[in-house]
Amino acid sequence: MIMCRARSRAWPRRLVMLSCVLLLLTLLAIAVAVRSAERVKPSRIHLAVHRLPALPFAPRPIPEPMKVVALTPGQARASNSAVPILPLGAEAATPFIYNGSPQNRASAQSCLAAAVYYEAGDDAVGERAVAQVVLNRLRHPAFPKTICGVVFEGSERQTGCQFTFSCDGSLLRVPPIQAWARANAISDAALAGFVDNAVGLATYYHADWIVPYWRDTLDKVAVVHSQIFYRWRGKWGRSTAFNGRAASPELPDPRIVTFAGPAETILTSADDDLTAPPRTSMSINGVPSAALKGAIIRLKDDDSGQYVLQLPPNASPGTFAVTAFTICAEKSDCFVFAWADEHDVPRALPVLPIAMRTMAFMYHKSSVFSDARPFWDCRRYARPLKNQCLPGTG
Repeated sequence: MIMCRARSRAWPRRLVMLSCVLLLLTLLAIAVAVRSAERVKPSRIHLAVHRLPALPFAPRPIPEPMKVVALTPGQARASNSAVPILPLGAEAATPFIYNGSPQNRASAQSCLAAAVYYEAGDDAVGERAVAQVVLNRLRHPAFPKTICGVVFEGSERQTGCQFTFSCDGSLLRVPPIQAWARANAISDAALAGFVDNAVGLATYYHADWIVPYWRDTLDKVAVVHSQIFYRWRGKWGRSTAFNGRAASPELPDPRIVTFAGPAETILTSADDDLTAPPRTSMSINGVPSAALKGAIIRLKDDDSGQYVLQLPPNASPGTFAVTAFTICAEKSDCFVFAWADEHDVPRALPVLPIAMRTMAFMYHKSSVFSDARPFWDCRRYARPLKNQCLPGTG
């Protein structure tokens, strides 16, 4: 300001004022630029070859189907390898001990064995990693609370299954005896407390030759052979979130019954025991006996919506579906299992895979998928459509 007053004696007043204003604006602009430069911090460089679109954040994450980016296998591998593994990301899970009934445990073991074999192949290291992911999901609030529920979540849809083997036709391939035995052993160990520390608290994984759209929303924590494992960020990926407990009943998918049978040593048929009590018939509230059309209710669990029937001899197979519709009419989720031979009817719930091998009819009503379907043993009962046949009987 002193300089401005001195020069004002020789220059016109307006020119002096304009010069001062311009000088002050220039100094102010320089000061703002310097301060902004000081505040700017170097940003982390995202090394992934392919940047994925951001997905909306949800307080409680919902499992998403596997939707992949259109990349060649080579491009996908390059993109995946550029994503760094989170330091100390593979926080170890606590041991899981399955405390359900022997019947439920046998079913859970069958479902878990199917997941580890079909997802990892005959590879013990990969199978143990897959088993850990299944157990992590069971304990997490965003997933079902049964082993079979976790493994076969979404399998009733052609797309959207959480484990691709359950909806891509893989179950049509029966595993070799030795491979299935190893998958069973790994599953048995996982349900008895074995922890695979390599994948920590991972709840997702994918093959390295694809890039799912959800990849950049999760933390990469491990690589096991060709599989990449991830866990959620924030509180949903911390150990405190994994506090869920296994529920019952365990309901195995009927497609695994042709080869799954870890319960032979657990379930010795009561019909071989001369001291076994005689079979009794039961009733269902609200279902008149005439509506059963000759079928006998041998077992029931109204809370879980499970019913075991003995079918009448020489009955029209169409009546089986009518009976099942009537039994399940007032229930949102319902299973009806039926056998033609009294000696094949199970003695207890839940129904195990080994018992399903002789099943003659099944009806499943699901509130999740707004779907209700009957299935027949097409070796005994001819059906007009192949999708009405129980797996392996078409």
